[in-house]
Amino acid sequence: MNVYDGLIRMTRDILKDVSYRELRVNKDVSWNLLDTNEFIMQREVAFELGDRFKPCSVYTCPTSTKELVNEDRIILIGKDLKDIKENTNFSRIVFLNIDDIENQNKAYIGVKKLDYQRYKMIPEGYMILSSSFENRENIRVSKKAIKKGLSFEILGNLYINHYKKLEGVNNAIIVFIVGDYDFNPELCKLSKYVDEVTDNFDHVLKNVILDCEACPLKAICEDIEELRELHFKQIAERDKALNDKKK
Repeated sequence: MNVYDGLIRMTRDILKDVSYRELRVNKDVSWNLLDTNEFIMQREVAFELGDRFKPCSVYTCPTSTKELVNEDRIILIGKDLKDIKENTNFSRIVFLNIDDIENQNKAYIGVKKLDYQRYKMIPEGYMILSSSFENRENIRVSKKAIKKGLSFEILGNLYINHYKKLEGVNNAIIVFIVGDYDFNPELCKLSKYVDEVTDNFDHVLKNVILDCEACPLKAICEDIEELRELHFKQIAERDKALNDKKK
């Protein structure tokens, strides 16, 4: 699985000159996780992450290229939770190292399953309102959670532990971005591009259009070499099947 490798490199290029903090990875981190999202009343809210009127993004990129994701890491750009005093921009990016999946249909299902995991990690005092359409999260953080010591280090470890319980997930890099940065709009565009690549992945597997010139996703396929290879492999397999029928 290397369809998203270029997108991981593009994200790193956007963030390459940005100051950040490396938070401690701790598999034994402890925080209560809920089965369903809680409702935090406005009077109980310390602040909200993911300002509705400012650029924010959330996306996940899996890869089987060990060199891109070879260890667990938690990266924080901006303030930690205890230092935030008002509503602010928030982005969360996840890079996952996964076992290679030869069957491309299973690979696509695996990608969608990994993306869906963000709806299943629900820390107490951290009310997440996700929008898959907008690729963003609006989060209410409770005053009680801040007093109890909730931090991005705890959240990052919760995410890592959650992902690594899944079969085939080896390592995870969690990037939290808090604040109004000039690069935020670029990350928003990239998050939409991640979705387009996933849609194109599905499109290729379904053999919806085998004529590249007539395909509306031609530009994306040309940008992502791995999708082109997969597309032409699908065409070759179709042609072989047709020839075998004629014999």
